[in-house]
Amino acid sequence: MDESSDFGADLGLYATAAGGLLGAWHAAGGREIDGFGDVALTALAAMAGAFGGLLLGLLVGVALLAVHTVAVAPAVGWWRHRRFGRATLVVLAWAAVITALLWWWPDRFLPAFLIVGFGGWSVFLAQRRFGESEHLAVRAIPHFGGVAVATLVGEQVVFGNLLSTTYVAPVVLGIAGWLSWCGWRAMRTSPRLTVRAAADIVWSIQLGLLLSLVMVWLADVLSLNPTQVTATRAVLERVQALTAVHWAYWLTAYTGIAVSSFLVLRWPQRFGEVRLPVFGVLDTGKRTLAGVNIGLMVALVFTITAVPVSEGAWKRQVEDRYALETRHIEHAEGEQAAYEAIHQYVTVHRRTTAGLAPVVTAVHEAAPAEPGQPVSDSGLAIARQLGRFQAATLDLADPPSARAPELPGGPDVSEALAELDDAQQARSEQEARTDRFAEAAAAAIASTLDIPDLGRSEVVHILKAYLGGLVEEGRVRDLARLIPVDLPALYDAAYDLTRRAAIRAGVDVWAFNATYGLGLTMPGETPELDEVVILARQTHHLADGGSPCPGCVHPPDGGGTHPGGGTSGGGGRRG
Repeated sequence: MDESSDFGADLGLYATAAGGLLGAWHAAGGREIDGFGDVALTALAAMAGAFGGLLLGLLVGVALLAVHTVAVAPAVGWWRHRRFGRATLVVLAWAAVITALLWWWPDRFLPAFLIVGFGGWSVFLAQRRFGESEHLAVRAIPHFGGVAVATLVGEQVVFGNLLSTTYVAPVVLGIAGWLSWCGWRAMRTSPRLTVRAAADIVWSIQLGLLLSLVMVWLADVLSLNPTQVTATRAVLERVQALTAVHWAYWLTAYTGIAVSSFLVLRWPQRFGEVRLPVFGVLDTGKRTLAGVNIGLMVALVFTITAVPVSEGAWKRQVEDRYALETRHIEHAEGEQAAYEAIHQYVTVHRRTTAGLAPVVTAVHEAAPAEPGQPVSDSGLAIARQLGRFQAATLDLADPPSARAPELPGGPDVSEALAELDDAQQARSEQEARTDRFAEAAAAAIASTLDIPDLGRSEVVHILKAYLGGLVEEGRVRDLARLIPVDLPALYDAAYDLTRRAAIRAGVDVWAFNATYGLGLTMPGETPELDEVVILARQTHHLADGGSPCPGCVHPPDGGGTHPGGGTSGGGGRRG
């Protein structure tokens, strides 16, 4: 009983420490650090989160200690004293509770139970190996493991995002698979008949559930493009067709295979010490048949649990992707409306486009294209960035952040995938229409310009990229006119946006100021369009480090370096 009491006390301490860690992590995680003030605020938030988490963890720990004292420790004592009736009642009660949790929240509690099982076993093995050490640090190893297991369980149960963490889930599932293999080998060599008989059953359940969790993890990390949607629909429909059989048939089949394993171990002289009694006469194939036996049980467990366990994760992934596709459609519709309005405005006010001729010429000079050759990617990127700078000069409110659209259709994942497939197709069609309107608007503007030494195709492509940056996400859809280029305002917006992008990329502020100055315009001085183009090239280089950018500033990791590059000699206004 003393060991049982110590275990309950350790469990409470693990829960308390896990609550503090989770509270600190979720309170301080994800904050942007930019200066000592942000560091101090993050530290204060972590301390407040840890304090709240410790209080909540303490309550959970006390509850776990009470449950252990009332419902676990007595059952262990009854089993040791061979009072099997009482112990069986407690086991059945716990089985009912666990079944209810798995029935209502399989995507939350199934991973949590597996973490408890495999993690608790790891802590137990660590305790047996290091618990009697003379060194305090070595004796603390099992306790650190217990806190880690409790933290993972709390993250999964409370936040439900453990399996969506791309780097954590494979490690957890890999360790669990290795532990299940070691446990199966240990159970097969146990001197107890019941343990040897349960080896195949336990291993098959563990592997089947682990395979189901792999499906959950895949559902969380896949981006679900149209090809993946089609393949996923086919796979899930097949699995759902298999699992449509009444659960009693699955239970009967699995029980039959499990009982056969027990019988051949109970009476080996009758069945030739093989796992499948029906093939007992084939002693030479007993290893193969044992593998077939385990494989059948694993397949049954996986087939039963794959759909209900992974359906929640699939549905969440499909809903998130559907909301993203819907927002893309709305943005494309806004861009189409803006292109259409600009096209109509240019048709009526043809003289207003004269201010765009210098923009096209400056882009061509920054990234010249050979006669008859298409505009380079660098030229298109610079033109699009100039459009973004131009949009930033306007006093326009960001589009309202609408609530994520609900996925139509029933709770069935196949129906949700069908709706997502339709949304992705609608997005492709809308983007194609938007591209045609952008082409028409750019062609209308190009028809009003007369730029020597530039072909019409190059002018259209540069203008199309410029308009793309201007109407990005449909922010100017209601403007219904073409904005004249105001160089001082355009330079101010370009410098501000480029400086922000450089800071986000980790560029030293002093290096940026040394290259581009302070962005100040002297009285009576007008910036040149070439300076704005240089800032546009710098912004594009920060987003795409492989683009050539001589004289640009680079992030500290060396990204964006290019032969001939450096941190000096760039353009821009010097204060």
